[in-house]
Amino acid sequence: MNTDRPAELKALLEKYKLDQCTPAEKARVEQWLQNLSNNAPDTVLNEKTILKRARRNIMEQTGFVPKSRIERIMPFMRVAAVLLLVAGGAAYWYSSVQTQAPVITRFATRRGEQKTIMLPDSTEITLNSSSALTLSSDFNQRNRRVSLVGEGFFHVKHNPAKPFIVSTGELQTRVLGTQFDVFAYPEEKDYKIAVVDGRVRVSEAAAGKVTPLAGVLTRNLMITYNKASHKSFVGHTDADDRAAWKTGRLYFEKASVRAMARALSRKYNVDIEVNDKPGQDCRYTVGFNNQPLDDVLRVLQKLTGLSYQYNNQKVIINTPNCN
Repeated sequence: MNTDRPAELKALLEKYKLDQCTPAEKARVEQWLQNLSNNAPDTVLNEKTILKRARRNIMEQTGFVPKSRIERIMPFMRVAAVLLLVAGGAAYWYSSVQTQAPVITRFATRRGEQKTIMLPDSTEITLNSSSALTLSSDFNQRNRRVSLVGEGFFHVKHNPAKPFIVSTGELQTRVLGTQFDVFAYPEEKDYKIAVVDGRVRVSEAAAGKVTPLAGVLTRNLMITYNKASHKSFVGHTDADDRAAWKTGRLYFEKASVRAMARALSRKYNVDIEVNDKPGQDCRYTVGFNNQPLDDVLRVLQKLTGLSYQYNNQKVIINTPNCN
């Protein structure tokens, strides 16, 4: 695989684990894993060690259970390799002298799945679909640091002596005890942090510097950070609507058809293709309460004028002219 930087490899393996790779990326990862299993020394890839550790991780974190001894060998080894690489950090595999890597706890959800997690400090986190949360073995010792990819709702246990810090890409969200929603999917252009209760401070962490982006955020305030421009702004929102996804509801606020399609894809575990006109940027505000996908699409059809059809388990959406 043509990458020699651990960060790039780790990001690609993360996408592979969440089934978000393009066909070309998937082929690159699987070829690299095959080469690794063929060429790596025993100290790096010991089959018994991989199977033993990966079986435990897979059973606990993904619910994956091999169907039969014959069927599981190659697919199981590939999933095992990805889980171990992501959990241990891709840089581990670049080291010529192997050392004991810290134990990292990781939780993940697939498309169409949600999961609620209770951390050792009694903080409760609900992960939305296609999301992943990691915390290291020293969590809750001097501080409480976690990393999030995707979306999660945090109900942080109050502890002034141990700040709770959520890392999402270039952002750090620091709290003592509060409830807030973090929206940080890799495929979306913006990060969004909305406060439901308590106080939150959001900073940009880049080039070794941590720079506060705004003052302290309180209930019904949301910060939006554009990943391309590195610019952010704070606005008012309905915090309860931002967290509505926990109960199966969908709420879109000034969202494009493409943004809504991505959310529907994650929630209903379906591929959606959007055909729209260049330069169109119509936005819509609408909510849905645990409705089937067909009902949601029919409402969007009336609201936006789009048309849609099913083609080989994929939804094709065509948008109208939009001014």
